Amino acid sequence: MRIKKVYYLLIVLVVVLITQLACGLGGGSTEEPADSPDYAATEAALQATQAALDAQAQQPTATKEPLPTPTELPTAEPTQPAPTQAEPQTWGSGDLIYFTDFDSQGDWEDGWIHFSFPEIDYSVYKENGYMHVEVPEEYSAVYLIYDELFFERDYADVFVETRFQNLGTHNINNISVVCRATDQGWYEFSMLSGGLWYIYKYIASSGKYITIKDGGISNLDYDAPHTIAAECLDDTLTFYFDGEPLRNGTIKDTQFREGQTGMSVYADDWPNVIVDFDYFGIAVP
Repeated sequence: MRIKKVYYLLIVLVVVLITQLACGLGGGSTEEPADSPDYAATEAALQATQAALDAQAQQPTATKEPLPTPTELPTAEPTQPAPTQAEPQTWGSGDLIYFTDFDSQGDWEDGWIHFSFPEIDYSVYKENGYMHVEVPEEYSAVYLIYDELFFERDYADVFVETRFQNLGTHNINNISVVCRATDQGWYEFSMLSGGLWYIYKYIASSGKYITIKDGGISNLDYDAPHTIAAECLDDTLTFYFDGEPLRNGTIKDTQFREGQTGMSVYADDWPNVIVDFDYFGIAVP
């Protein structure tokens, strides 16, 4: 009996095995497994991509335009000439730096400045080849400074000269030339109508004139035309009159080392001083 049971059990197992094999080979469901690759879809996508590439290859190739070459910005033209810096002095001894005989056309004030001590109404103008100066009030000075040249430190050696004549009803006045003028002060070489002369040092901070040298000329015809000049050479100051250095007219001073040049007229205790200047020049000593 036991042998029969084992026999029947073996037959059942064989039948089950045959049934499973039959299902795996051809029977059962026709549905693809969920994770199996879709080769048909992949092939269709590849074919579409190849078609797109073929169409693109048949299009004309676009030419890339080069970038435009940058152009330089235009340079703005100045509305007026820039002021030029004065070059360090390169003149030699005896060279004429500046000269005017007041005969040129145009407005002379383009190159000059003028003022008075104290502030008064005065007249300064160019006429018939002369610089005309009128000082109507007593104890007043009028200055004319040539503004186009500033002589810097270590380059301020100058010889300044002018020719003048008194035209008023009297000659009670001073005529001067100036060197190394700044807002700090200047040196002033002044001839008085009576023949006395002075070298002043004007101190702007105090408004005072300090006499550093003085002297006198005998038998001076003050109504006649005369020249007056100053040499400012290093620390040495020399006063000239009618082309000659004045006796004892030299002094040393170190306070002012740079500045401008000019001339002046002073009315002492008699007003209405009138003076004509014939020329003004600046040279290298």
